[in-house]
Amino acid sequence: SSVLSSQEISAVQTSTQLFNGMTVKARSAAREVIATYSVDDIFIELIIQLPSNYPLGSITVESGKRVGVAVQQWRNWMLQLSTYLTHQNGSIMEGLSLWKNNVDK
Repeated sequence: SSVLSSQEISAVQTSTQLFNGMTVKARSAAREVIATYSVDDIFIELIIQLPSNYPLGSITVESGKRVGVAVQQWRNWMLQLSTYLTHQNGSIMEGLSLWKNNVDK
């Protein structure tokens, strides 16, 4: 489990994928990825935590700061990202790309 979570965090750290307006930071010691996205007056922070028994345990997706986003819309985005990461075996970077596309819409 620790090797798989380390590989996933390393994939985020070494990713060359660039997002317009979004920064992605990975903390290997805490097994978490923090994405910060800002568009105009909207500022959104997303925290993805890998469990200690990853991939057997569920990935936790939490909201940091979310300014300018309706609660129902935020729940939909969080559900889509959580479902993608947990049930569709997607990587964190692919999930963040999907999430960003939904926010951009």
